[in-house]
Amino acid sequence: MYVLRDQFEALRAIQERAKFGEGIKIAVLDGNFDPDNPSLAGQKIDPVDGPDHTLHGTAVTSIILGKKSGIAPNASGIQILVFREDAAGNLQGCSQLTLAQAIHAACAENAQIINISGANLSNTGHPTDELRDAVERCAENNIQIVAAVGNDGLPTDTVPASLSSVLAIGAHDIEGQPASFNNTGPRLIRKMLLGPGVDIRVQAEGGTAKISGSSFAAPMVSGLCALVRQSCPDIQQAELEALFSNSCVPCQLSHSGDDKPTAFRRLDLVLLHENLRPIWAEQVALQKNVLERIDLMSEIDTSVDAIAPEATSVEPAGLPEVIVPAAECTDVAPAQTQQPAAEFNASPAAPRTHAQIRDSAPENFVHAQPNTVRPQHAGSNIMADKKVFAIGTIGYDFTNETNRDYFQQAMHSLGEQHPHLKPMIPENEIAMARFLTFRDADGSTPFLDSATALEWTLKIDGIPIYVIRPQNQFAVQQFGRMIEFLINQTGLNLSKVATPETKTADLMAEQCDQDQKPSEDKIDRVSIAGNIVGETRLYNGHTVAVVSPILRGMFSWTPHELAKAVLKPSAKQEEIDRLRNFLERIYYELRNRGAEPQHRAMNFAATNAHVAGEIFQDAFNKKLELNAMNVQRSPVSRPGTDCWDIICEFFNPFKRDEEARMIYRYTVDVTGLMPVTFGPLRSWRAY
Repeated sequence: MYVLRDQFEALRAIQERAKFGEGIKIAVLDGNFDPDNPSLAGQKIDPVDGPDHTLHGTAVTSIILGKKSGIAPNASGIQILVFREDAAGNLQGCSQLTLAQAIHAACAENAQIINISGANLSNTGHPTDELRDAVERCAENNIQIVAAVGNDGLPTDTVPASLSSVLAIGAHDIEGQPASFNNTGPRLIRKMLLGPGVDIRVQAEGGTAKISGSSFAAPMVSGLCALVRQSCPDIQQAELEALFSNSCVPCQLSHSGDDKPTAFRRLDLVLLHENLRPIWAEQVALQKNVLERIDLMSEIDTSVDAIAPEATSVEPAGLPEVIVPAAECTDVAPAQTQQPAAEFNASPAAPRTHAQIRDSAPENFVHAQPNTVRPQHAGSNIMADKKVFAIGTIGYDFTNETNRDYFQQAMHSLGEQHPHLKPMIPENEIAMARFLTFRDADGSTPFLDSATALEWTLKIDGIPIYVIRPQNQFAVQQFGRMIEFLINQTGLNLSKVATPETKTADLMAEQCDQDQKPSEDKIDRVSIAGNIVGETRLYNGHTVAVVSPILRGMFSWTPHELAKAVLKPSAKQEEIDRLRNFLERIYYELRNRGAEPQHRAMNFAATNAHVAGEIFQDAFNKKLELNAMNVQRSPVSRPGTDCWDIICEFFNPFKRDEEARMIYRYTVDVTGLMPVTFGPLRSWRAY
């Protein structure tokens, strides 16, 4: 039986033991909060610059950190903006990419708990690579993510709640029954915990407000995580998840005429308190042993119940007013009669004490509706100034049907006039390269400007990972270089296709067909260095980061060019093949997105093989093969720099058991947009 008073008393006992969350840092990934809210004014929350506050962000933050309504009012918080309201006051979502960057930002701020009151419907429950990597980083660093399951009432999974290391939180009502709006996908139903999330009362402008949604159940559990971590400082993430899972009871469908348990499990604070007591007792026993060693036990009472919280000026907090007996919650308007958000601006002299805040889950998905994803405002753009040095192949995207129609019509018209150029299909890279570099008889290039209408992409294994969008004074040269990459990648011969000596379009077309470059002269990879400046949605609906490139970081290369840079001019084909195999291993075994410092260092080492030519030349001369290539933070760096050691390990395949491994090490500084090497190359034998 769900007894509110028992839940309140158990919570109060946990809060007192945990000093109301003191010393724990919680990251709230949401909309901005109102710093003048009575419940949040003066609390230990890092200020944020950005768009105006949102009712959703204020409510979520107050549930965790509010003076009177908060679960852990003595904890500190950091607000990271991922949601915002439009001009009409509707909450706008963000992409999984933005959410991943926000999680990384929370990790960088040393948050111990991350609250995400948002969800993205997913038929598979699988996130994007970026979001998966961010969540895995939290798991590796003992950071607990708490996420709402969403409010669509669908049997569908959502991310990030469906991920294995994330606490998935749904809502239950004042009787402990599961809310009908919870999403219940197969991954969610196996792990979802229910917290209070129906008709919760929180502080709002001019008074209090009643709110419902899994968005507001999640911060309650985040607050509880803070209490547990403060009272059990050595607890690990897996242990924390097990503790909460073992502190749940099955919901009973008493209103259906029977008491059969359902698949839903409700977090029970009485049971949580009982499960915590043995952990606290063990901590006391350890403390007692230490105190006995220094002979101070005669004056200290170390029983669990005797340990009181330190004095605090913060008023003791309890569950938000959902835990108050129902008799104290009369004359509250039902959800269907909720007041519009604008009425929260009522004068303080005449507060609306029972207004409603709607958990706008359909608008609060991690993914926003198409064409609504834009860079964050200045000061709140968590993706800005994120350096990238990535390796891949060049590509392009049309972003929408209208843009593709333009290219299809223009290319079709050109093909009709010059049949030798057919087929002119927009998706065909050779056709696009010929279209962009087409020269009239007078030498003009009428379609060259069309390059700016494309979203140029960097791809790994055919999958776009970045949009490359030139934005500075060198944009013309950068577009020209990407066109050059595309031409050389497809094998067209620029010397015959796009020179003034080409007199007629027909001759150009014939030469295009007859003078393809040999496969070894096609560029193998390109590299792009620059800053992430936002994100955009591609033609297929995927959201990717936008990179503003720098010209000196845009390279392409062919196997023969690398062979000339690394090997002797008289190098045999066997040596060239070994070099190419070496580079292929780096590209495929160590492939990455080039956004983390160690990945930028690794990609720079792989891209600029001629920089480490001494390594390759020596290894080839000794007939050594690459065994492993690793990157480690350099223990010795120049002041104010970010330096990484590249370590290459080679072995002799013919004398594996007789000859020691050869180790080479050099250092890459990734402080600037363009990495650089410094210091001498070191090598030694290792047995």
